[in-house]
Amino acid sequence: MELRLISERKKEERLARKKRIIDAALSVFHRDGIDKTTMEEIAIEAGFGKATLYYYYPSKDEVYSEIMVTGWQSLWLEVEETILNNSPPKRKIFEILEQICHIVKKNRNLYKFLFTAPNYIQSTENLPWKTYQERLYSVLESTIEQGCKEGCFIDLDPKVILHAIGGLFHELLLGKKDKLTEQEFELMISNLLLSKPRV
Repeated sequence: MELRLISERKKEERLARKKRIIDAALSVFHRDGIDKTTMEEIAIEAGFGKATLYYYYPSKDEVYSEIMVTGWQSLWLEVEETILNNSPPKRKIFEILEQICHIVKKNRNLYKFLFTAPNYIQSTENLPWKTYQERLYSVLESTIEQGCKEGCFIDLDPKVILHAIGGLFHELLLGKKDKLTEQEFELMISNLLLSKPRV
């Protein structure tokens, strides 16, 4: 029993250290950019020696990958229940986007990184986080497509609409409109998605 408690405590300590490293990396990436960040800077920000950092993550790419997997997986898990409900397309898409908006606002540094960092890598093949990203994008695209067929969304290529939605999130995270309210965001989405009333 005592060994099990020690083992659990070590596991918790290990997870806490990894989280501290990831939070530190996000801060340094945000401040200096991925290319200019060094493992030494991440170690200093985390308050660890380089040896400890290398024990958990052998390279900056490993840190990068961990952030991407953790971020996209948690985003997927948080919206999964909404995705699985049987709401009509219009209701479902608004619920998913509203939920994503709330999630993003809770940890802007993480999601700013998630939505912009893929530009850092040359190849996007065989990356574990892509599974979650592609699942989410596929659900959004198919829901938009269904809404277009039913006439409740503007009749455009769903890929184009999804790309435009991505632009709105980019503006929300990176643009000068740091004080964009949820009402303003909802209005932008409404203007983008909703079809004009038929005469």
